[in-house]
Amino acid sequence: MIDLFKGELLRFRLWALVAAVINLVALAFLSRMVDLAQQPLQVYQVFCVVYAVAGALLGLYQMGSYRKPNQWLNLLHRPLHRLRIAGALTAAGVVVLLVAVALPIALVAVYQESLTPRVVDMRHWLLPIAAWLIAVSGYLAGAYAMVGDRRYAFTGFLLPNLFMYSQASGVAMLGVHLFAIAFLVVLLAIAFKPDPAAPSRNPLAVLAVALPVQVGAYFLAWMLGYGVELGWTVSGTHPLGMPVPPKGGYIEADRAEGKDMLLLGIDASRSPEAALWREQVALSDVHTRYPLRNLPVRNTLTNPAPMEFDDGENSVRWVFSHDRMRFVGYGTLDKRARGELGVGETRAAFPAPTLQYAAGFLFNANAAYQYDAGQQRIFERIRLPRGEVMASPPEPAGDNVLVLSDRAAYFYPGREAVNGLDLLQPLLRVPMPAHVGHFSRMDAIELLDGYLVSFTYTWGVWSGELQQPFQQLVRVDDAGKVHEVARRAIDVDLPSAYTNRNTWLSPVIRALCLGARNLFAANDPLKAKPERVPPSVLWLAAACCLLSLLAAIWVSGRQVHSTRGRWAWVVLCGVVGLPALASLWLLYPRREPLPVASPALA
Repeated sequence: MIDLFKGELLRFRLWALVAAVINLVALAFLSRMVDLAQQPLQVYQVFCVVYAVAGALLGLYQMGSYRKPNQWLNLLHRPLHRLRIAGALTAAGVVVLLVAVALPIALVAVYQESLTPRVVDMRHWLLPIAAWLIAVSGYLAGAYAMVGDRRYAFTGFLLPNLFMYSQASGVAMLGVHLFAIAFLVVLLAIAFKPDPAAPSRNPLAVLAVALPVQVGAYFLAWMLGYGVELGWTVSGTHPLGMPVPPKGGYIEADRAEGKDMLLLGIDASRSPEAALWREQVALSDVHTRYPLRNLPVRNTLTNPAPMEFDDGENSVRWVFSHDRMRFVGYGTLDKRARGELGVGETRAAFPAPTLQYAAGFLFNANAAYQYDAGQQRIFERIRLPRGEVMASPPEPAGDNVLVLSDRAAYFYPGREAVNGLDLLQPLLRVPMPAHVGHFSRMDAIELLDGYLVSFTYTWGVWSGELQQPFQQLVRVDDAGKVHEVARRAIDVDLPSAYTNRNTWLSPVIRALCLGARNLFAANDPLKAKPERVPPSVLWLAAACCLLSLLAAIWVSGRQVHSTRGRWAWVVLCGVVGLPALASLWLLYPRREPLPVASPALA
């Protein structure tokens, strides 16, 4: 096994060195232009895709070179167990990726830590490990695609895709990487045998192989739904393609200007002041706010946006450090350290990672701050109540300042905000009528004695996570009392069977995918749980499961199964639905008919 491992390393040593040099030169060039540790999430995602593709190409080439019939038989007829042979080959591939991917990133981190004033936190030292694990997952998926049965082995590439949708962060994200790698190792171990096309007899192995096939079939069927939308678009009946969207629908609410959105809410009101409000809407400035979808989390490996800001007056760049929970400064001209910035005169640590949202203004999940360049200090201006998190940073709204939390809208005095640096106290608090995870927009105008506020909830409609979108219009007076003016239901614009196809295709697979997305993830107050689907969708799901069960009886009867295995598959298809039926058809070829004996010639 050791000799095979060494032979593979010698085989790919030149490739590993060339790839490492290319990777190092690219990273070094970029690090001279920008701070790679402070890039937005999209930049990290591009690097992850590149590393995953590089790993997949290595796995495809390495195993593809052995997958030729004669070489495959020669490889597996060594005096070693098949799993030890697989371990030697894959261990060599993992070491090659360690040299080509992780080592250059670690060298760049060492350069930034020792030769530049840039901030390098503990989370940045985990980036080489994360990049390496991503490349290894791509490598194992490529190896499995080449070694396994060509009819379904490509579904192994679904596991690295989990990284794009996972809600985990920091060290928990490394746990997701290791989970995907462990699953791919199991798949490769199952497929690494003299006849990869032969179905496994172990029930757990069959289930492990069938699971990604079922998820792949589920997503393929879900993606084919966009073909229906294409047909609607070509025929001119798609709501998105209509010059005038359907009245009372989601698309109308999404496209509407702030004034139009308020008028739609007023039209649903029976208040005697409705006519006066229409006139005020026409004459007033409408203040529209959209909520944040995520907040920076401490020790996360990536940033939602660069966590830095520049002080042009003093030629200083302040970069937020997750380790210190303060801003660390260095001169933009002389590149020398300029100390640390915390909150207030004591320079206290921030309660959460902090971002700039406007020139001189910062925010995090708990509060908003203002930087004074003259004093070179950060002052806390707005503090949310305990248990609430920031859903939209402070912005002017007429004579006042508007802030959204995950539970309410707050109005703060604008004059005090402009003329001082003290902590502001809210003038008004307007509770949100539903969870902020489904909240899409807020529109408000200032009245003579308060505000007229519209809350619209449409986020998640087309993914089936929100079943009953609505708009609620409220009036809040100077005393802070909130009066509900109107509440109107908003139509979805598309059939429920289409928007909820991710449920009726297979409720089990949908629950599994949601669980994988939230694997090792902490609770996010800005995310809402999916609402219950209508009974009609559940009945459609039950019909699909029944159809899958009946079809499985027919399909399995034409395949080679034991009696127990056949009926286990029938039950599985009845529980999981159509994706399980697709996996049954792909995993087991059709039984060959017995040859008919010809009569002997006289």
